[in-house]
Amino acid sequence: MKNRKLEYSNHLNHLLSCRKCPKMEGNPVHGCVPSARIISLGQAPGVHEERFGKPFAYTAGKTLFGWFKKIGIEEETFRNKVNMSAVCRCFPGKAKAGDRKPDAEEVANCSEFLEFEVRFHKPELFIPIGKLAIDQLIEIKKYKLEDVIGQKFSRDFHGVKLDWIPLPHPSGLNVWNHTEIGKKLIEKALSTIKKHPVIREEFSL
Repeated sequence: MKNRKLEYSNHLNHLLSCRKCPKMEGNPVHGCVPSARIISLGQAPGVHEERFGKPFAYTAGKTLFGWFKKIGIEEETFRNKVNMSAVCRCFPGKAKAGDRKPDAEEVANCSEFLEFEVRFHKPELFIPIGKLAIDQLIEIKKYKLEDVIGQKFSRDFHGVKLDWIPLPHPSGLNVWNHTEIGKKLIEKALSTIKKHPVIREEFSL
């Protein structure tokens, strides 16, 4: 147990001290917990997340946790029980519309943190949120959100066999969420998440 605590502490120190990517802004943000059976994966923190020091801390977070509340999961409980990872852990800066999408080098630089968390926690369920996060799990190159949202998949990821259930990004800029098919498939995805055994056990649903 002591070795595990030390391993987790060393991981956090390594993550928070990382400055590999010159285009990234501010400090790394994490939503790590010392023990988790579930991992969620976002794209990257926004400017407000960097300020608050936790993922999904602003408007997209309100939407995300609004979704989870519909299936009986409160934000505080989610944050305590789920290791909230991200493809990149620093704010990428602004683009013309919304935040800049991390480039391939930045994704590669940050991949060691996700790999550690998967191997460390050995999660039973993985919830990628948004296309960049889904891209890390999916084993085909071209797909549409309607092909994957609402589905449950299984695969070996970093040596760990897990289920994964994707969600679209909850950003207000994501117009897909407001389409009829989008709304229908988000509801289906949330229902699929709620029915997963580890969700039922961890959140007493």
